[in-house]
Amino acid sequence: MIHSSRQARPTSTLRRTASATPSFNTDAATFSKQFAFQHLLDSPLPSPALPSILPRHGKKPTPRLLKKAFRVCVRLSTWLLGATILYCLIRAIRSPSESSTSVTYLSLNVDQYNIGGRESVLQDAAPILLADPTKEPKWTVAIPRDASFPLKPSEYANICAQSEHLAKQLSPGHTHFHAGSRESQVATNFVDVQEAHDQGLLTSPSVAEAYLDRVHDESRAGARGEKETRLQGKSLAPEVCEKSLTFLMESADAGMGKTLLGLWMAYGLARDEDRAFFVDDSNWAYGKYVSFFKPPPVPPCRLPPATQRLPCPHQTRHLVISTSTFQWVFGDLIEHRSQDRDSHKAAIRKHRAFSLARAGHDALFHLATSDADYLSNRLAEFSSTTYAQDGLTIGLHLRRGDRHPWEPQYSDSYIPPATYLAAAQSLLMHHFNPENTTLTHSAATGIAASTFLLASDDPEIYTSPDFSSAQPYVNVQRAQSQILLASKATLDAALPEPAPTPTTDPAFIKFVEPNTGWEGGFFASIFWGLGNAAEGLRFARGERSERATTPPNEETLRLREYVGRAYLLELKVAGAASGGVVCGVSSFGCRILGVMRGWSDVAEENGRWKNVDRGYTGWAGLVEED
Repeated sequence: MIHSSRQARPTSTLRRTASATPSFNTDAATFSKQFAFQHLLDSPLPSPALPSILPRHGKKPTPRLLKKAFRVCVRLSTWLLGATILYCLIRAIRSPSESSTSVTYLSLNVDQYNIGGRESVLQDAAPILLADPTKEPKWTVAIPRDASFPLKPSEYANICAQSEHLAKQLSPGHTHFHAGSRESQVATNFVDVQEAHDQGLLTSPSVAEAYLDRVHDESRAGARGEKETRLQGKSLAPEVCEKSLTFLMESADAGMGKTLLGLWMAYGLARDEDRAFFVDDSNWAYGKYVSFFKPPPVPPCRLPPATQRLPCPHQTRHLVISTSTFQWVFGDLIEHRSQDRDSHKAAIRKHRAFSLARAGHDALFHLATSDADYLSNRLAEFSSTTYAQDGLTIGLHLRRGDRHPWEPQYSDSYIPPATYLAAAQSLLMHHFNPENTTLTHSAATGIAASTFLLASDDPEIYTSPDFSSAQPYVNVQRAQSQILLASKATLDAALPEPAPTPTTDPAFIKFVEPNTGWEGGFFASIFWGLGNAAEGLRFARGERSERATTPPNEETLRLREYVGRAYLLELKVAGAASGGVVCGVSSFGCRILGVMRGWSDVAEENGRWKNVDRGYTGWAGLVEED
């Protein structure tokens, strides 16, 4: 039986009066229609049921005042909740240090990047925030234990970019992140990996285990499986270095100049900061460091595990430097072509950069035994010929290929050889006839006995008419003839192309690849294609990967080694010229020659280092081009 609180309709209804009801015909034809219409008129009007006298289901009705009070409470609660949420959001934005115990840099959103106990976040090296009971923002750089050393240059660059941004977020007033400026070199709130562990800031067991379980237990040399033969300066000492600097020779540049200049500056920085210095050539495109140079000095300590070797910030105890991280390591020491170079501060920065490079030059620029012997013999030749007749030697360095001058007039071509000759002759005249008077017999004899030492990446420059016409007045020689970059014409003359041999099908002729020379100069695509034409083609198309999955074959490394050795020998001979050197500062070779000559030759107006590229005044170190 079903009970309902709704009552039955009342039996009494309102009906229309008879006077109000119209009359209808009652014949059979119209009876059905009239009946239907009359039925609707006589039916009761719709009316809702009357309210029940008793409360529904026995409940008392809710007073109206109580309902209003309830609605007001709900609205107030909603407003308070919204205000609380807004306050928390503003507080989180203004004070990211109170967010959480461990988050990656990628965002200060702690809910999305909290890594507490989740090792999946640690697959890539990145800066992380640390747990700090004092509620002060602390951070470090975390490198997974299973990551190979060294990382790719782009990975180191990403770490530094992220770290710099995180440091600025945590301490907006401290923007210096490098060693370029003597003032404020410290990244505030950074904690080194070892110190973070000692202070208990790496509280997550997974994090601590992933990064620090080898710090105390691993006392054998060759931490993280490094190749002993590829880490130059590696020591077998049991003690871990207090501070160290590891320079990575790997670079995306095909040329050697930028890497060499950065290597010297890194050594100078390590010396100034009392760091043990190491060189890693594991992925250097030119091969082994010792194929070109004598090994660097061996420190009395060994490197820590790779998880403690960080690319930034600069204050880290164990610093790793790559060409990709120069801007974060050297900072203000990297010049901009458009900046004011005549100011006092700019001059101080330039002198400091030069001093760092000169320290590295003096300690590291010692050729391997075979090339060192040739260099000694070559310089001895000048002593018995040119110098014996009171003549001078002047080096001329002409870089062509894919390096164009900064001077707008020649930005799409090259500075003419005549410009180099004019500058070299100016050096001669300044030495033999400084007063610009009539030449004496001894001065004329000295000029006639002088020699111009020509160094260039373009083999065709040596047969240029400009230098041929200068022969009656001055002797022009190659700086070195130990290793020569040949042009196609030279290769064709020495190794004629074999005639195409027909196959069994007389309509098919087997293709024979023609000789390829260095005419025009050094191009990155030619370098990457040595011994592997497909690799050079991928570079030309912009498809070359940052680090090849397979190492270069022996033939490729042999050819690259020849190119590098020829470059270094030319710099050595030209830089040792007694009368000075002429070059274009847009090339790294010219800047290296300036370091070899010394600060006095570079800084003085009448110094013996002459820059013929008018797109830049004076010596340049590492320059960020516009």
